[in-house]
Amino acid sequence: MKIVHIITRFIRGGADENTLYSCNGQAEQGHEVYLMYGRENHADILGRLHPDVRPICIDALVREVSPVKDLQALLDMGLRLRKIRPDIVHTHTSKAGFVGRLAAMFSQSPIIVHGVHILPFLNVGPMERRIYLACEKMLSPVTDAFVDVSAGMKTECLVNRIGDEDRHHVIPSGMDVAAFQQAEPLSEAELAAMAEAPVMGWADAQVMLMVAAFEERKRHVEFLDIFARIVAANPRACLLLAGAGPLEPAIRARIEALGLAGHVRVIGFRKDIARWIKTAQLCILSSEREGLPRVIVQYALGGKPIIATDLPGIDFIVQNDVTGFRVDTVEAMERPINLVLSHEPTSERLEQGVRGIDLSPWSVSSMNERLEALYADLWDRKIGPRQNGAEAFPAVRQA
Repeated sequence: MKIVHIITRFIRGGADENTLYSCNGQAEQGHEVYLMYGRENHADILGRLHPDVRPICIDALVREVSPVKDLQALLDMGLRLRKIRPDIVHTHTSKAGFVGRLAAMFSQSPIIVHGVHILPFLNVGPMERRIYLACEKMLSPVTDAFVDVSAGMKTECLVNRIGDEDRHHVIPSGMDVAAFQQAEPLSEAELAAMAEAPVMGWADAQVMLMVAAFEERKRHVEFLDIFARIVAANPRACLLLAGAGPLEPAIRARIEALGLAGHVRVIGFRKDIARWIKTAQLCILSSEREGLPRVIVQYALGGKPIIATDLPGIDFIVQNDVTGFRVDTVEAMERPINLVLSHEPTSERLEQGVRGIDLSPWSVSSMNERLEALYADLWDRKIGPRQNGAEAFPAVRQA
């Protein structure tokens, strides 16, 4: 089977890793796999693609709304899809989901799948909401299946009449489950070598960790104002910010302005993030818009209590007063964080709750098995039953 995945950016985010593992798994299964991605990409994640995955950079595909570039991307993708003649086009993220599905429709691709990693119409202004909803509803009839990363994403789609129940499939975003579960915490010597110690020293620090791209929707700057009050109540509190992105200068400036230089460490993008999760006492996320963030699952795999702003689907992992706390606003994070930092029995109880969650559905193998089953069903219904009830697809659709 020929499969084309399309994603707006191919950097180091959750949707990007989901797409990476999907492409690699399908290439290993013998499919002919192509990946189209925009101009914003990183060499390290491109280097992790299976050798048989064929990468195609669509230079005009950008994240921001740009009528000229969007039209260029549409034409470029459409021409390439006509040449490839894929059996399935699987789009990921909002912009690629819109432009990619249009290109697939115009090129008469027989099966179109859209991965719902995030919904652009949530937590935005009224005008933006109307525009994004209109776009999603316009493309719903040509979408043969929606792959939702969480039940919350599916529910939001159905409530807003984007697709119907039969076309929505919840498939958790795959990751290396064992790597996070089996990681070892960093030693004090390793911490000292990789990050400057906070004023109280690593041995005495109450380490909190936030793993998130430095973007406005993650709300690092807003959380720092809350963290200043947390430090006043818990002088040993230390916040580690793992990530990278355009908001980094503003984050560093706010740290200085609030006098938090001795309590906050910006540790950048970490390939060994599983070890940093194991090192932390508490993991947090202050995002305003997400699907079910992969990092929330990774926090849980590391066995850490989680305090996060309430997001669609997050309740499966972050169960109030069992594995952590969900709150409605960034400001509301202060009280549960103070509780966990100041009351060891609560921290221990939440850790035990986290360890009791079954996280096996988030394995890479589980995700790829479920995608394969979905593709098989779509193939049978739209292209025709496989001969003799064969379980596998033909590697390439005949011209």
